[in-house]
Amino acid sequence: MPLRQHHLWTALLLAAVSLPAFAQLDTTLRATTVRAGPDHLFPQVSRLPTSSNVHVFGCIQSRTWCDVLSGRTRGWVRATDLRQTSRLRNAPIVTFSVADYWDTHYRTRAWYSSRDNWLGWGTPGFVAPGARAR
Repeated sequence: MPLRQHHLWTALLLAAVSLPAFAQLDTTLRATTVRAGPDHLFPQVSRLPTSSNVHVFGCIQSRTWCDVLSGRTRGWVRATDLRQTSRLRNAPIVTFSVADYWDTHYRTRAWYSSRDNWLGWGTPGFVAPGARAR
């Protein structure tokens, strides 16, 4: 095996092994919707059934939404849909950027083409794509 390929496989293996070290393990309390961002306005990524195992990478400052991975599904779930363990309460605080997060995780999703329309999320007057202004 060429040295470069060996280094790639080593890096991938280390990343897979270290995942639990960076993420907090938890379980969903009920069936929940995984969203493309920390708000119910974001597109649905998937649904997780009750008692799904998730790795929690962190929660936003208000601790209302958490960034999770379950199997191959990465996205945001409401914190109230997770068991409230001490590990979850101690999960790191994370920030969210539509551009960075979507570019990393959702390039192949049909709704990725609306990415630029979501860049204003979190600013006053933002209207989600497809929603009517009030």
